[in-house]
Amino acid sequence: MKKLRFLLLLLPFALGSCDDDESRVETWTVASEKGVAGIFMGFGHVPAYIVKTGPNAGWEISTAHIEGFTFEKGYQTEMLVRIDPIPDPPADGPGYRYTMEKPLSRTPMQSDVDPLQFSPEFDVTIASRRADDRMAAYWFKDMRYTAPQWEPFPWEIKGFDFEPGFEARIRIQPVAEYDDAKGDYEVKYRLTKLISSEEKVSEGIPDK
Repeated sequence: MKKLRFLLLLLPFALGSCDDDESRVETWTVASEKGVAGIFMGFGHVPAYIVKTGPNAGWEISTAHIEGFTFEKGYQTEMLVRIDPIPDPPADGPGYRYTMEKPLSRTPMQSDVDPLQFSPEFDVTIASRRADDRMAAYWFKDMRYTAPQWEPFPWEIKGFDFEPGFEARIRIQPVAEYDDAKGDYEVKYRLTKLISSEEKVSEGIPDK
C-alpha cells in the first residue's frame, strides 16, 4: 500500500492561495454536514468541512483544520476565522494556519447544500482476484490516470458483488457517512454503475 500517499489535495482556498502574506480575518460559515475531499498523488478520500469563506461566497470543500473549532453534525456555524501565513511551510503542507477568532452563531439546521456535489463519481477497474494483503479488499486501477497501475484498494464497495475470475469496470462514488458509534464521519465507497464484467485473468498484478 506504499502508493497510497495520504497527502491532502491542495485546495486553493482551503490552504491559502491568495498572494496576501499578511494575517487576515474572514467570516466563515461551516455547513451542518461534511463532504469529501480527495487525496493528491494517490487514491483515497477524507471527510472535510463544507464552508463559505464570505457572506457572498459559494459553498466549497475545505481540508483546513480550524483551531478552537469543534464540528457538530446538524449545526451550521458562522464564525470569524483568523488566517495566518506559515513561514517557510513544507512542500506537502499548508501555507496558512486557521484559528476561530470568534463564534458568531450556531444554528441547528440542515444546510442548503448537498454534500454529494463534492463527491464526483469516477471509474475504476477491479481485478479478477482479491488482493492478498489482509488490509486490502481488491486490486484496482484508477481510470482517471493515463496509464493506471494495479493498486491495493483497502475499502469495500457498497453494492458491488465481487466475482472471482471476472475483471470488472465500475463507477464508484466516495461518500462521507456519519458513524454514530464513533461520533464522527468516515468515507465509504459505493457502486453507482456496473460498466462491464468480463471473465478473464487480470494481468500485471504485483506479486506483493
